[in-house]
Amino acid sequence: MNIYINDQKLETKLNGETHLGEVLDEIQKWIESNGKYLRHFTVNGQEINRSEVETWGVEKAERIDLVVGEELDIIEDSLVELDRYVDVVGSTLVGRDSLTEKENSDLKEGIPWIESMLLSTKKLLHLNLSSIKPMGKGKNVEEIIESLKLGSQNLDSTNAIEAFLEDLRDLKLFLIDLSARLNVIRKDDEELFEIIGQFVKDKDKVKKDFMLVNENFQSGKDYLATEILTDAVGRLNSLISALVSLQSRHTENKWSEILIDGKSLGELTSSLNETLNGIASAMEKNDIVYAGDILEYELPELLEGMVPFLEKILESVKN
Repeated sequence: MNIYINDQKLETKLNGETHLGEVLDEIQKWIESNGKYLRHFTVNGQEINRSEVETWGVEKAERIDLVVGEELDIIEDSLVELDRYVDVVGSTLVGRDSLTEKENSDLKEGIPWIESMLLSTKKLLHLNLSSIKPMGKGKNVEEIIESLKLGSQNLDSTNAIEAFLEDLRDLKLFLIDLSARLNVIRKDDEELFEIIGQFVKDKDKVKKDFMLVNENFQSGKDYLATEILTDAVGRLNSLISALVSLQSRHTENKWSEILIDGKSLGELTSSLNETLNGIASAMEKNDIVYAGDILEYELPELLEGMVPFLEKILESVKN
């Protein structure tokens, strides 16, 4: 039996194992002891479920290929699987007024899995799920999860299913946002510097875009306003992800001592999240006047105040 990890042949011999399941158990223990994670494997060039090969005799496996990754790889794999699951559930529910007993049972098992995946991602990306509101109905992510858990218990009418689908659409928006954040975190330092530097360079355009959101809402062009807002918020999320990534990589820097007007990075990002939440809440209540005040005055002032902080961070990390 030949064993390869990330295309590199593993020089090892069997230690009395007679079944493939035993071999995989030992390999996985070794992988995890080295701080890595098993993403997937193939046997004789074919992807096979672990349960299928559990009792195979070792003589049936001429070659095992294992793909091993870091924690970030596992989170990314989970998000891809989660996104696919949300799409399948959504397509299954559209146009329905009830579910079969099996569909109900599967869904009740799936929602806790969704929650578990998001909690793992929360820890890795240092997210506060109670402060993130996808551009949907205005619920934050924690509220969306709770609503999905509650809704999955009683999907016996068209109205109940439609309400569940609305929460599912909001979750989908959040998953798109998470994928974008992970993409930023995977970038190297120079690319992260570029994201922060570009934000500083484009600060006037960023502020203007938020003001354009207000102008378009006031003109009744809600679709265009939402499109501009989604793009602008995406850039802010990329900026925050770049900062979080640099902070986790460069622990030698005394981040808590980097202050502008007495405020730290955590305080600034919290203020930014609270301001974005205020916009989402105002839009949910159709309070265009209040949302407009935040977009035209409060948010641009906050973004302007962040620029010296960002410049100081770039100087600190680069040196």
